[in-house]
Order: sequence, then C-alpha cells, then structure tokens
Amino acid sequence: MNYYEMIVIIDSRLDDSAAQETVTKMGEVITQLGGEIFKTENWGHRKLAYELNKHQKGNYFLLQFKTPPETIAKLERFTKITDAVIKMMVVRLVKKQQIDAILPKAPEAVAEPTPTDEVPETSQETVSVDAGADAGVPAPEEG
Repeated sequence: MNYYEMIVIIDSRLDDSAAQETVTKMGEVITQLGGEIFKTENWGHRKLAYELNKHQKGNYFLLQFKTPPETIAKLERFTKITDAVIKMMVVRLVKKQQIDAILPKAPEAVAEPTPTDEVPETSQETVSVDAGADAGVPAPEEG
C-alpha cells in the first residue's frame, strides 16, 4: 500500500453539509477498497488562482490516506462523474519524513506507578486551585 495526499476543490455554491457528504463518499471509496484514512481537513472557501469551469471560488479539502494503487484510478473516475468536484489532485508520498508526518501519533505509554510499602497513603498532597485567583494557570505537576 502507498501513502497519498489528496486535495479536492468542491463547488463553493454547495452548502457545507453537501460538500462534506461528497468528501465522505470519497472516503468510503478509499476504505471499501482496503485503504485507511488518517486525516480529513476542511480548508474552507478560497478564491481560485484562475477560473475553472466558470468557478471563481471553491471549498478546499485535504485527505491523507494509505491505499492500494488501484484505488487512485477509481477515485479519479468518481470525481469525474461527481458534479460537485471542480478539481482534485493526488500526490503519492515517497519520503519517509512525509509519511511519518501524516501517520497518527501513537499515545505514549504512561507507566502506572507501582504501590510501594514505604509510602503511606496519607503522604499524598492534594493541590486545590482557586478558579478566581489563578484562572488559566495550570497546577504544578507532582513528581
């Protein structure tokens, strides 16, 4: 499987829910063919650099995913028959640095403290912060 980034420009005359629905359908094409989507971002409405099919504005979306190479042809076919899509571009990521940037970060394993016989239960401090006095200031971490 290869890693890809795809930029899709959706017709700006569509409401946000219809544009999101179109992107969701594209995501379904990817997942049905064995792919995995890492990130979907809505970049919002932007002015196009030049007029495309009588459109001057578009709603931009970014998708980052991994999928078999055959899926790209199916995505291109899907975007050609979908009127809402003005333009799309797929880029295959080949450098390890690019691939690592899109992969979801695994949560770091937090080691649970092991209870010891030396520390009595009553030695734990409780820190209370007055919300009015120090609003927005985090309490210092113990340890």
